[in-house]
Order: sequence, then C-alpha cells, then structure tokens
Amino acid sequence: MYGKGLLKGLGITFKHTFEKDITIQYPEEMPFLQDRFRGCLAFDFGKCIACGLCTKACPNNVLSFETAKEEGAKKKKLLSYTIDLQYCLFCNLCVEVCPTNTLYFTHNFELTKLNREEIKIIYHRPPELDLLSEEKKTDNPGVQVEPSDAAETEAKRIKQIEAMKMALGKNPLKALGKVVDGEEDIAILSALIATDEKKLSKIAELMVDDREKARKIAQAFVSKEKKDRQKEGGEQG
Repeated sequence: MYGKGLLKGLGITFKHTFEKDITIQYPEEMPFLQDRFRGCLAFDFGKCIACGLCTKACPNNVLSFETAKEEGAKKKKLLSYTIDLQYCLFCNLCVEVCPTNTLYFTHNFELTKLNREEIKIIYHRPPELDLLSEEKKTDNPGVQVEPSDAAETEAKRIKQIEAMKMALGKNPLKALGKVVDGEEDIAILSALIATDEKKLSKIAELMVDDREKARKIAQAFVSKEKKDRQKEGGEQG
C-alpha cells in the first residue's frame, strides 16, 4: 500500500501530540533525581577515622588527606581532606569501601567552574572538633582522655577488614595487585579467595594489619596452587 510509511509516521506524531509534556525548563526548574544519582562527591569530616582505604580504592588518585600525630595520642588527627573532582570517575568505589560512611554523593550536578583549581574541594578541620576535645579534658581534670579505647579500636579494625573483604570481592584484580605481582598470580589468588571464605578473610585481615605479611601469605597460597595444578596435570598426562 502506497503511503503506508507516511501514515505510520503521522500516527506516531498524532499519538505524542496528546501526551503530557516532559520538558523541564532548566535552570528555572530542577529535574527530579533518584536517590542513587551520583552528583558531587561529599565528605563528612566528623566521621573520618583517617584509615586511608578510600585513597587506596580510588583508581585516579582523586582523594588525598593530611594528618598529624598528637603527643600521647593513639589516633591520628585529620587536618584536611581533598577531593579533586576534575579526575573523578564517579565510580563509587571510595564510598563502598569507607567503613564509617564518611563519603557520599549529593544531588548537586552543577560542578562547572571558571578555573580548574576551583574544581578541587578542600575540607579543613572544623574548629568545633578541637573544642569538643578540649571540653572532654576539662570535664575530667587530671585524667588523660584517650581518643579511642581498646573496644573502639577493635571495632574500627573489624569494619576495615569487612570493607577490605568487600573490595576484594568487587574488584579483586585491583586490590590483590598490592600484595601479588603478575597478572597470572593475581588471577590465581582471585580464584582462590572467590571459592574459599577462610582464605578471603585471612588475606583481608592481613592487608589491614600487616601488608608485608599479607604479601608473604598471598605468595604462599599462589605457589601451593601452582604446585597442585602441576601435579594434577602430570597425573592426567
């Protein structure tokens, strides 16, 4: 039938004529954004424990921070935290690995600046954090206030281990590259921890507590797996 395509096109046009307008008059009208939308990466200074997991998880070295060790304190004091958004991939790895939910994405997507340096966000230590610390010392004169007792320290350690296990599960090739050299060895170890929960927990715990020991244990796992595979190959041959 001649003109069938024309009639079909006109039918589609006629159908859309009576639909509700979906055009948003931006910037006068802001769009609706889902909760999972990743706009600007933000940082909650009061929650940060300066563990450094976020900087290790970031593939583009977007994140950096400065710390200082106070005399008589067990805990590092966070001085500043920098997010260089011009290199951010918005991959969410830093948010997922953070044990205290310090990092999060807001709905702010208007991130353009006139100068490149202005894209960088620097969070400085709020004065109220130091005032709070001083108040605790004043309320307990003559008593040395420790930033974290043994229970709190252990709780943070457990959170870091769980975060490391999550990182090993989601991006094992990147995480294991810190303790194993070579793509073949990384692939072998990745397959091992994917099927053995005990090995996964052991590697995650050592990567948090002692990176050098983690490297030795990881290499031992890989070497044993290679020998087992060679032995199986010889028996089949």
